[in-house]
Amino acid sequence: MVYDTKEPLGRSSLSIDWVNEHCDLVADDNQVPEVTLAQTIKTFSKRPIEQLDIIKEIDMLVSLSDGLVSLHDLRTFEFRMALQKTKGANVMAIQTMVEISQERIPILMTRLAVAVRKKLLVFVWKDTEFDETKELNLPDRIKAMAWVGTTKICLGFSNEYCLMDVEAGQLTELFSSTGSAEGGAMSTLTGLYNLYGARGGKPMVTKIPNNEILLARDHVSIFLGLDGTPTRKVGIEWSGFPEQIGYSYPYVIAILPKHVEVRNIQTLALVQQIELSGARFLNQGKLVYVASNSQIYRLTPFSFSTQIDQLVEKHEYEEAVSLLDQIDAVLVENKEEKLKTIRTAYAHDLFLKGEYDTALTVFQELGTSPAQVIRLYPEMISGSLAMPVSKEDEEDSASVTPRRREGEMERPGSRTSNRSRATVATTKSGKEVALAGQNLHDAVTYLIRFLTDRRQKLSKKLNGSPRSSQKSGQPVEGKEQEDALYQASLVDTALLKAYMMTNDALVGPLLRVQNHCDVQECKTILMDRKKYKELVDLYNCKGLHAQALDLLETLGQQTEGPLRGVMPTIRYLQRLGQSQFDLVLKYSRWVLQKDPVSGMDIFMDDLAEVETFPRDQVVSHLESISSDLAIQYLEYILEELHDKLPYFHNKLAIAYLDKIKLEAGQGKMARDAFITLSDSGKIPALRARLLAFLTESGYYRAEKILSRLPLDDLFEERAVLLSRIGQHDQALDIYVYKLQNYAMAEGYCTNIYREDADKGEKMYLTLLRVYLQPSHQQQPLLEPALDLLAHHGSHINASQVLSLLPQSTHLHGLFPFFEKYIRTSNRNRNMDMMVKNLLKAEQLQVEEQLAFYRTRAVKITDDRMCPQCNKRIGNSVFAVFPNGVVVHYSCKEKIEQTQWKLL
Repeated sequence: MVYDTKEPLGRSSLSIDWVNEHCDLVADDNQVPEVTLAQTIKTFSKRPIEQLDIIKEIDMLVSLSDGLVSLHDLRTFEFRMALQKTKGANVMAIQTMVEISQERIPILMTRLAVAVRKKLLVFVWKDTEFDETKELNLPDRIKAMAWVGTTKICLGFSNEYCLMDVEAGQLTELFSSTGSAEGGAMSTLTGLYNLYGARGGKPMVTKIPNNEILLARDHVSIFLGLDGTPTRKVGIEWSGFPEQIGYSYPYVIAILPKHVEVRNIQTLALVQQIELSGARFLNQGKLVYVASNSQIYRLTPFSFSTQIDQLVEKHEYEEAVSLLDQIDAVLVENKEEKLKTIRTAYAHDLFLKGEYDTALTVFQELGTSPAQVIRLYPEMISGSLAMPVSKEDEEDSASVTPRRREGEMERPGSRTSNRSRATVATTKSGKEVALAGQNLHDAVTYLIRFLTDRRQKLSKKLNGSPRSSQKSGQPVEGKEQEDALYQASLVDTALLKAYMMTNDALVGPLLRVQNHCDVQECKTILMDRKKYKELVDLYNCKGLHAQALDLLETLGQQTEGPLRGVMPTIRYLQRLGQSQFDLVLKYSRWVLQKDPVSGMDIFMDDLAEVETFPRDQVVSHLESISSDLAIQYLEYILEELHDKLPYFHNKLAIAYLDKIKLEAGQGKMARDAFITLSDSGKIPALRARLLAFLTESGYYRAEKILSRLPLDDLFEERAVLLSRIGQHDQALDIYVYKLQNYAMAEGYCTNIYREDADKGEKMYLTLLRVYLQPSHQQQPLLEPALDLLAHHGSHINASQVLSLLPQSTHLHGLFPFFEKYIRTSNRNRNMDMMVKNLLKAEQLQVEEQLAFYRTRAVKITDDRMCPQCNKRIGNSVFAVFPNGVVVHYSCKEKIEQTQWKLL
């Protein structure tokens, strides 16, 4: 019997034996196709038809009836021929594929496999022309079979399944009943198959997309790849023993004794149970037909959009996602957007049911907005994102099942049709759990993972990392940047709260690096938990140094706590550098006042930031606090940092003077008082430091310091300064008449003589003049003058000495001078004569050596050879080395270049 089907909405009539794979037939509008009997062919077969199939390429309808395969015209159904070799056949399978020949030419290959007792017959057509028949022997009768590859066919026997390559004739057993020691999924599936297959039953082989085979035994179906290896760890457990199994994109359909089951091919979940008793036959394809002995049913699916909406309405998000993943984008509007929406709703549902790990993983994969995720948490985490709670909600929140938060993503609306007579199988959704106690701790722990991932991605986006989503690798700008900064603030603030709840030791590392935490919100949290050190780190990272230093000053005044004392403030000020120098000056004052010794590390520690501080401002700042601190800092920069600016050298000298004056009594030091102070107190040490500095430093301006010295005190310091400006006579006058220290005056001249003898001789003469010709109407000091002549008379011109001595000077007092002077003159004369004679002797030696070299001769014979080139010298130009070796003149340079040692 041949029927015509007239599809609704003007679709063309279709025969039951031909299905257009691209027609869009759905049950949304409840329109039933019109079916009419077109033709009855009583002579088609004498026996009941067991199997029908077509070979479209040759317009053939293939039938299996009464154990014989026959070919009929596909259009007229006229009998063409019977394949006599198939007598006794019980099952057949057809495959048509395009293959590439050895000549690289595509060929349309059609193979008809027929099971005849313990044989497999394969009929082959090439490009609609019959080519050959192959006969393959088998160990048992075939119960079911299906083509699974170009030349491979899967065979189902009574107790086993095999793969056969029809070209090579090779048979491979898929499941071993001998208990071979195979590991992994294969052994697991083998054991499962043997367990359920031991009772016997009808084998079934179904080829499904994604290159998989579905093998059935009793109520278990197992997935294998085309090469026979398992593809999944679990199979399908039907509610009964299937009679037939088929596939209709994207579902697996099985006929059971009392109903038809529809399962998702990906999740294996039960989608639908259709009450159809007595069904026996099932086809594969987009249009699914189920037949009993007397009736034929067509299963028309709802549109994919409707199916998805139904699943979403019932909160079966996992099934909805699986269905969307399997169907083509053209079959559902806005597939990617809808998939993301459903997965987001699925994640929300998982979260409310306490599956926090899975929920946060889905949120992370989807790139869900941090605000949307954070809003799921209580106010202690979500902060300002938390929605206000009404009284009714507060009462509800006391129950076991928590309320759904406002602002949670709305699930997609449903378009469920009530016209379906099928019973839809639903899964029992889990109950929602309260977000409190251990559940809250676990949820926050998984939130940390989500926030850390989002933080890394936002950082790359804001910093323009080449690995970020920005193709150019440049930082985002404008509105996009504002949105990214807002999200980064939410993420970092929530991350801090999460750390505070789970592991507060991680708060410090978060705040010590660049972050976008909300300062006010985090300040409140940290202050409440007394996390002062972490709050200082937050202020520092945000550049709020004044707030940080205010907090450190407050805590530094306390006697307890990790931030007590001045050291935390000192370390903070040292890191600020020159850009925040005003704050350094402001907040270092209380530190220096409380602990000057430690406080000076702010300006004197060996740190790069400290060395960049403007030194003149530091000096002024320290002077306003204490002159001792200013002196300490000046000594540091001059002695340790070797600063050569005259400004600081002058500053230190003047600071010493001011300190001495202060110690002596308001800068008014009478000479007697000064001497008294010099005997005790700090002044001797200060004067010693000042004198050492004036003597060793060469960068101060002596004129500027001289103007600050008292006229009747600090004579030794004045003498040093006068010597610096070349006023040696005045300096010596001070040593002789003010200090009355002749040894000091004599040592002064000796030091100059050691540096410059000529200048030193003049200095001795100057000192002699100071002794004998005083400028202040004092009496000449003849005795010190004679002592000077006795010690250093040899360095002074005698004629000038005699001109300076008074006529009344006794000769016996000059005897030491004359003796030393004459001895020195004689020694110098004798030394000069000795040098003269030595030079004359050297001249004679050189003249003798010259005469020797002039009288030397070299004899060149016919046999004289050049040691460089091993050729005779002959009449060539030659050169003679000092040791007598003779070489060609042209070879001389080569020998010298190779540094040949001539012996």
